[in-house]
Amino acid sequence: MEKTEKRGRPKTLGRERVLQTALMQYWDVSPTDVSIGEICKLTGASKPGIYREFGSDDGLKRAALESYRSLALLPLFDILKQDQSFAAAKAALVSFATQDREAVGLPLGCLFVAMRAQRDSLGSATGEYVDQLRQEVLDAYMGWIETAKSKGECGLKIPTDAAALYFDAQNGGAMRMQKEGVDNATIATVLQHAFEIIE
Repeated sequence: MEKTEKRGRPKTLGRERVLQTALMQYWDVSPTDVSIGEICKLTGASKPGIYREFGSDDGLKRAALESYRSLALLPLFDILKQDQSFAAAKAALVSFATQDREAVGLPLGCLFVAMRAQRDSLGSATGEYVDQLRQEVLDAYMGWIETAKSKGECGLKIPTDAAALYFDAQNGGAMRMQKEGVDNATIATVLQHAFEIIE
């Protein structure tokens, strides 16, 4: 007995391609200036297909930010968790922030920083995830700083939460400078001097 093919529209959406295209477009252009229509043009996917897969524009943006966490934030967390001196970790943070993006095929700046700046223009699912990631980043900085304090490598005078906010702000400023076209060598110098304050 021959099998009959199921009728209906075939599922042709390449989920990973759509997700990676959206991620790079949001990162390179802006998370609020790229429409699903533009993603469709770049990937050949249909709007109904994207909505079926991600639920909404908000769902696609949240999925893109989740992918960004794996790509760009996990390496940051790894630096903060490594068994190395406070000074070595600060140097690694500078190197990570000023890596040659062209060489690794990544856009300038930081999608997470951009989404934080445009938090009120994002959908509820993406906005909630932005808040969650912000706390995760601050917690990672605080854990790192507390470890450095316990080793006598970081002064006890500055409160840990304030120091975490300081490092987070410096990284955000560096990402904005990068997006504005400031060269990496200058950004590295700015960060090095800024990081020297916390020791």
